[in-house]
Amino acid sequence: MSTEESLENGTTDEESSAEGLDSTDLAASSDAPLEGEEGEGAGKRTLGIERWVQLCYVVVALTLIWLFDHIINGIWYLFADPNESIVTAAAVVVGIVATIVLYGNKPVYSLIHDVTDEMSRVSWPTRKETSQSTIVVVVTSIVAALMLFLFDSVWSAVTDLVYKV
Repeated sequence: MSTEESLENGTTDEESSAEGLDSTDLAASSDAPLEGEEGEGAGKRTLGIERWVQLCYVVVALTLIWLFDHIINGIWYLFADPNESIVTAAAVVVGIVATIVLYGNKPVYSLIHDVTDEMSRVSWPTRKETSQSTIVVVVTSIVAALMLFLFDSVWSAVTDLVYKV
């Protein structure tokens, strides 16, 4: 395929180098690894849902490291002044080991995968829709605050008349 044809079809150089494949073949093979990529990880390919699962585990690892750092520091502080380097190193080791154990746990992995799969199906609002919704919420809050102020002022005036204050 020539450069002009690939520009007209909207394909990239990588796609045009895969001769003999039409656009439907390219779309179907987009999840398949490229030649020479077997066992080399994701490379430049997007992992889809799996990248979000991996990100969840990274967040879990960082959260566990932070949590274990505070727990170990607090327990150690009960007995002596803690050595921050040792506490942090221990928290990192325990956090990483705990994350690896969770990664190997089939029910936990299945749960995280199912959650990320479901989140990928969510229809997220555009920036414009979010801005418009925010404006509606702010205006509604201001109107409600003004109505409450009006009712409170009227009620205060009525109670002042009744109690002759």
